[in-house]
Amino acid sequence: METLTLPLSREADAFRAAAVEPFWDRIHRFLKLERDAAGRGMSVGGMEHVLNSRHDAIRWDAPILTVDNAQPARRTALTGQGMTLVPSLFASRPFLIDSHVGWQGLPILVYNITPSPETAPAMWGSHEGESALRALLGRTRADILDTLRETRSTGQVADRLRISSPSASKHITVLRRAGFVTTARQQNSAVHSLTPLGEAILG
Repeated sequence: METLTLPLSREADAFRAAAVEPFWDRIHRFLKLERDAAGRGMSVGGMEHVLNSRHDAIRWDAPILTVDNAQPARRTALTGQGMTLVPSLFASRPFLIDSHVGWQGLPILVYNITPSPETAPAMWGSHEGESALRALLGRTRADILDTLRETRSTGQVADRLRISSPSASKHITVLRRAGFVTTARQQNSAVHSLTPLGEAILG
């Protein structure tokens, strides 16, 4: 992950020192997980899947990218030159920075991935290991999470854990609703991978 250093105002520098610097290692790790998840999504479903799965307020219906952030409507030309995706733990809503302002002349799409109060302890807190995760989720769901360190179809998950496909599907649905798993269509199969939260809870 490339680091870009820019001059900060006194207030912004004070915020960085208090809210970012002490936690930078964890922030950097979580942002890397999000980047890796986006990369896996790209290989599974292409740019359409990546953009439509990053945030509920972001919709890609080629050739139109809509960012619903309660700001006045405006158009930004996306002419195939690329776009920089920037996940943020501090943004309150997604927003788009025009190419003439953005880094290296590319438009920048910033989207918030701030954990909720309910999920933050699982994301940032210490983990007690595999036994604690199994106690929390149950053995089968914990094993499914571990299996999904690599993107797999429902049938592949069922085969690896020696359970039925309907049973695997039900457990994966629960994990997806909890925010640990994301699902995409690949030809005639549903394929599943971990979200950043799913990766974080595995440690």
